[in-house]
Amino acid sequence: MSKKREQAHQEEEAGEAWLLPYSDLMTLLLAVFIVLFAVSKIDAQKAQQISQEFSSSMMNKDYNGKGSGNGTGSGGAAPPESSTPSDASPVGGPLNIDTESELESFLGEYELKKLETLKGQIDTRLHDEGMDQSVSTMIDMRGLVIRMNNAILFDSGSANIKKQSEDTLIEVAGLLNTVDNFIRIEGHTDNVPISRSSYPSNWELSTARAVNVVKLFIGKCNYPPNKLIAVGYGEFKPVADNSTAEGRTMNRRIDIIILSSKYNNLEEPLIK
Repeated sequence: MSKKREQAHQEEEAGEAWLLPYSDLMTLLLAVFIVLFAVSKIDAQKAQQISQEFSSSMMNKDYNGKGSGNGTGSGGAAPPESSTPSDASPVGGPLNIDTESELESFLGEYELKKLETLKGQIDTRLHDEGMDQSVSTMIDMRGLVIRMNNAILFDSGSANIKKQSEDTLIEVAGLLNTVDNFIRIEGHTDNVPISRSSYPSNWELSTARAVNVVKLFIGKCNYPPNKLIAVGYGEFKPVADNSTAEGRTMNRRIDIIILSSKYNNLEEPLIK
């Protein structure tokens, strides 16, 4: 009898042995669900910030150190710009660049030095021609910007380039022909509606002016047409307050932009 009881007791212990690993498994699953729940509750804003910082870091890694609106263009659509532009210093460009070190981080040391060298050459030429009061240069995220007041290029309401300004544009185009980057010509106006002109709105006028500068670059400077982009923004990209006469004067302008490598890559043809 005692042997039978001992055998039955051992069978009961063997039958309950599965409970221990089962309880361990349940504990492990519970821990996994707690971790998943905690992860699902991460702050969404913080997660988005981490994602943006990671993307920015990857972009800088991809492009640093490489050598080289609405509108109409001979080279493609205009690259996207920041939705919250701000003034920049000391380089003078917009698009959320506040210091030269930030600009160098975005463009890369090599490209920034190349654009600064070209900027110095153009500044010297403009000074020699006595044009430095009406033409300015700056470097921002988009690249090197040569800003020319419409008053020295066009008569009011006209898109025809003044004869006395053609030589200056030709000289500028000659300097720019040494770089392989795309050149974007932007036409801008103030917000005063057109009253006496063959153009129905500032959109058409600004676009026609940009196109005529492009035509000059091609016809008299032998600039490659596939490297040029003409864009008309009308009054919708102001750099100053349109409520003052001084601000409206600053907004009436032509911007000639040697695109930085990041913007330049956006203009590369889809089919080569």
